[in-house]
Amino acid sequence: MKTVSDRDIKFLLKDARATGSTLVYLVYRYGSTRFKYSTGQTIEPYQWDATRQRAYTDPKTIRNKRDRETNETINAHLERHRSALMKVVNAMQLGGVLLDNETIKQYLDNELGRERADVRNKEKSATAVKPITFLGYLDQFVSDAETGQRLNSKSQRYAPITIKGFTKLKRTLERYGRETGRGINYDQFTIEYYHHLKSWLTGRGLTLNYVGALLKDFKLLLKQSYQEGLHQNTVFQHSDFKRLVEEVDNVYLSEEELTRLYALDLRKAPRLDRVRDLFLIGCYTGLRFSDFSKLRAENITHEGTILTVKTQKTGGKVSIPLNANGLAILKKYDHDGGPGILPKAITNQRMNLYVKELCQRANILELVEVSRTKGGFRDTRTLEKWELVTTHTARRSFATNAFLAGLPTVAIMKITGHKSETVFMKYIKITTEQNAVALLNHPYFGGAGVPTIAVPTLQIAS
Repeated sequence: MKTVSDRDIKFLLKDARATGSTLVYLVYRYGSTRFKYSTGQTIEPYQWDATRQRAYTDPKTIRNKRDRETNETINAHLERHRSALMKVVNAMQLGGVLLDNETIKQYLDNELGRERADVRNKEKSATAVKPITFLGYLDQFVSDAETGQRLNSKSQRYAPITIKGFTKLKRTLERYGRETGRGINYDQFTIEYYHHLKSWLTGRGLTLNYVGALLKDFKLLLKQSYQEGLHQNTVFQHSDFKRLVEEVDNVYLSEEELTRLYALDLRKAPRLDRVRDLFLIGCYTGLRFSDFSKLRAENITHEGTILTVKTQKTGGKVSIPLNANGLAILKKYDHDGGPGILPKAITNQRMNLYVKELCQRANILELVEVSRTKGGFRDTRTLEKWELVTTHTARRSFATNAFLAGLPTVAIMKITGHKSETVFMKYIKITTEQNAVALLNHPYFGGAGVPTIAVPTLQIAS
């Protein structure tokens, strides 16, 4: 079953070449069938934005204020029709009602208040559409995401870890309902409900970021189901209904520590040898685990000196020059005179365990104080650095080391994919002292290459 989305619904003019006002139709395609429905709204074609399929409201395009207000009203009616159709079709599918134009029109008329008085007074039939509950919607959302019938905002399939988060949210809400006796449906969701849920989660000893991730998914699904016309609850728009997040004490590996890993003699531990090579490629390229664990021979370009990859998370293409150690690792897997294929990765979880073992062998034992909010309290511990290393440390190490080496921030961001320099600066891990040392090399602070400023000689008349 395919859940209807915005992409399935269009608004088209009855006559786009009309010299006067023309009717606006709602058009919905399902399978090989086309459903066409009059919105009752009319507009002159020159005021219609065919790309957005809405009336123009931009003052630069429609200068007359009264016309803009009229067009805003038209758009509001179109939005009402879109929302009503999504609600009806999604409910019909979930209720097992066969989709056909006549039935869709009947239910859409009813939803929009267009039914005749005699129909309105009839008893509901046995095939009446049952409203979709929030948990029912969540189940369908996950199912459609898993099969690829529902795509994310970038028109890409949801990542397995994202789908797992939605499933985790459902289990959490079900447990919350059992333990508190509270309902789990649209009409029960209030800002008080949000605060109570947040307190309940915190009381279970969960970290702030874990709680924040659950609330983020909760808000996303409420917003999405609202846009699909399944309810009219806008609590998710409340300023207090927000994701909780705190910066965690992530570590990075310095160039010296990476050299220690590179120099480890692992001939008697082939499993660690392969993991070390994969991890270091991540450290030298800034690729995520999902990308450096799936490198193929065709990713190695420019005679083996550059990795060109279409990243899984963003779908963007990046090209990354390899340093000497990275080149040596790739050469290690050459075959028949051509580029080889890096070892196939194990699961992320198991690789995290092996990476920690590798770092311990490389004597990466520096003591690190880490803090996080857990169960509403600030928890501070001191650990050896190797205990904090994960596959994502590779990407953070690349960004931080490249920054400390003086590479332009914009150039690094081209590789890491960060869109904002503010976000990038939060991502890298350097101390204020390291930042000061790095700045010493800048001309402004007297570093090499300071431009000489010619000072004019003052001529005094005798």
